[in-house]
Amino acid sequence: MIYFDDNHILLSIGDYRSRYLAQDIKSVNGKIIKVNIDDGNYEIISMGHRNPQGLYFDKEKNFILETEHGPRGGDEINLINVNLINEDKIQNYGWAISSAGEHYYSTIERNEKIYEKYPLYKSHIEHGFIEPLKSFVPSIAISEIVKISQNKYAVCSLRDKSLYFFELNEQKQIINLNRVEVYERVRDLRFNNNQLYLFMEDTASIGVINLN
Repeated sequence: MIYFDDNHILLSIGDYRSRYLAQDIKSVNGKIIKVNIDDGNYEIISMGHRNPQGLYFDKEKNFILETEHGPRGGDEINLINVNLINEDKIQNYGWAISSAGEHYYSTIERNEKIYEKYPLYKSHIEHGFIEPLKSFVPSIAISEIVKISQNKYAVCSLRDKSLYFFELNEQKQIINLNRVEVYERVRDLRFNNNQLYLFMEDTASIGVINLN
């Protein structure tokens, strides 16, 4: 949940293991919604999400960065165009039709029927969806995302116990992606006064990295 403007917040909602709802426009599952804090009304701004973990609204660049857990493989960093929100266009990120990952227990014969309904195409754009900025295969159990300077961002991970630092170029492509291992599951991040705060799960502690 993040602040959007004086009257709205953005709230991410997972599919709650009901993958079919992520493509159902009548459901809020697998969606990011904009909620009016004055009257409680909401609108869907994006869909086709599996398990969103992090949101960051870059007001200067006028886009939202979203991180989400994929299935077995295929964690994603996605970019949501704010201009399209203002045009009432729902942006679709493809779950559970497209993903770089695979369904859990996909080697079991009974799961063939799952692939008939949810094929997990490796291309998003070829099937009418928005491509992720980045897919992580294997999964890193991606969590929060923050901005640390003009074009630089950081994401944290749980299973991978690492931080990832990257830049976005003018074409909104990820460049200079660097991994820094911290040897502990990092649940959340905050950035303030050139210091990156890590909320670490295993030791229930807060780490601080000075980025000066």
